[in-house]
Amino acid sequence: MRTAADFNRFYAVPDPWRISRAKFRDQLFRKHLSGFVAGQSVLELGCGEGHLTQNVFSEARFVTGIDISDVAIGRAKARNLANARFENCDFLRTSFEGYDVIAALECLYYLTPDEQEAFLEKAAREHVGKSLFLSSPIIGENEFRKYFTHEHLMAAFARHRLTVVSFRNLSVYRRNALATLAAIGMRIAPPLLGSLPPQIIYQRLYKLRTM
Repeated sequence: MRTAADFNRFYAVPDPWRISRAKFRDQLFRKHLSGFVAGQSVLELGCGEGHLTQNVFSEARFVTGIDISDVAIGRAKARNLANARFENCDFLRTSFEGYDVIAALECLYYLTPDEQEAFLEKAAREHVGKSLFLSSPIIGENEFRKYFTHEHLMAAFARHRLTVVSFRNLSVYRRNALATLAAIGMRIAPPLLGSLPPQIIYQRLYKLRTM
């Protein structure tokens, strides 16, 4: 799924990914991102309907949200956020220059491998010396699509001279009873996420610095 038409079909109903229900994930994003975006200008790639713009980037000085779906952008604009504007365009054709922070949360795996490489090259060229945040499932391929792995991402970052400042676990892949118990435990004690074995991690958030 990559074209605007594809995404518009998916947005035939509001909140198709049910992200408004992902309160725990929002809490983790705020914990790991708020100190870096407060008072800063943020370019949010793949912003969708503006859920994270409103719930995670509310302390930013200004947010520019980009999405390929005009349906999603229409709903984002309807939020009337004082610190944000939204544009319907392909973020590979958007300038990355002039922003303090770029956030690409849960969107890069929709790109083809060549487009992913083009994105990282573009970020390294146009966002020099600044912060880039990227989150994604790191489980590899499953029945739905081909995601990243941690090793794949680390190699891609190295190819484009992107320094990994830190990474944080966001969720657990509930593929067995042990992983399900771990997922329940992390909600009771979120710090447990940092000590879980990598093979049961579903999503990670990476903080990168362009050179």
